[in-house]
Amino acid sequence: MRKLLLPPPRVIDPDRRVPALGSFRGPLPPVDLSPLGRGRLFRLARHKRWTWLGIAADEVFVGLAVVDLTYAASTFAFAVDRATGRLLSDQSALGPGFVGSVNEHAEEGAEARFALGARRASVLRPRGTAAWAVHAELGDLRLDAKLDSTGAPPPLSAIVEPVPGALATTQKRALLPVTGTLQAGGRTFDLGRAVAGIDYSNGYPPRHTVWNWCFLLGRARSGERVALNIVQGFVGEAECVAWVGDVLYPLGEGRFTYDLERPLAPWHVRTDDGAVTLEFAPQALHREDQRLGIISSRFAQVAGHFHGTFALPDRPSLELDGVPGVVEDQDMLW
Repeated sequence: MRKLLLPPPRVIDPDRRVPALGSFRGPLPPVDLSPLGRGRLFRLARHKRWTWLGIAADEVFVGLAVVDLTYAASTFAFAVDRATGRLLSDQSALGPGFVGSVNEHAEEGAEARFALGARRASVLRPRGTAAWAVHAELGDLRLDAKLDSTGAPPPLSAIVEPVPGALATTQKRALLPVTGTLQAGGRTFDLGRAVAGIDYSNGYPPRHTVWNWCFLLGRARSGERVALNIVQGFVGEAECVAWVGDVLYPLGEGRFTYDLERPLAPWHVRTDDGAVTLEFAPQALHREDQRLGIISSRFAQVAGHFHGTFALPDRPSLELDGVPGVVEDQDMLW
């Protein structure tokens, strides 16, 4: 099993001009890629940044993202009634690069913004504060929430070269206490008992990038607070982890079995170290397929519930029964 290291002071060593590769227990440093010396046209074509968050409440699951592709920007948000599986709202917007941005900070100083007419979304953590302020006005969906890092477990961060010439940096947060409200589908939800996770990613991914991903957060049947972040492809094993209470455990890379043509059929997720065996019961689908000349994407993010077990060193196996989260299929040519 790999070791989780202490985070480096910088993503790029300024003297050697090489990335500080590894998988870390703790926050990602500010993502300053300038020491790599990439030219303006390379940065315009290849620099990608995004912030995604998921909020799991008793009644509803919410997903929200702000994506900064440098030459274009987008946002999406959806809300799912957990009891019925009904998609209460599913909203998205796409515009030129100047309408959205994600900055170099994953923690204090973090800013992810999108504004195009009346469609707006932001995820902000001002310096000197412990919470992210989240706001979205997208069609009939309105979200106002705070995600507090106080008392939350440590983040997982990773710096990886997926292929020569590419670079991926990411930080995953989980089990963040939430306050706030959601309005969607003509209903209002109090998020005061919810928990949240945040995915911050920034780098120069390969021109053709493919991955499957799952993220869940809630409680095991035995009562422990749990979260899992598992991926197959792209960043790979370096970002695969479990949180149990305040403890962070590394996992092997994910393996996903599903029907690409029927994303609302059951999915199966395991890790190649044998620690995790899960079945995912889909409820609702957010899908975006774009064909923009030499740029194209196939993206499906499915909300639902996880069932299964995972076993970690020095502790009994944990059983999951209806823990909320998402799975994802992504194939990008960007």
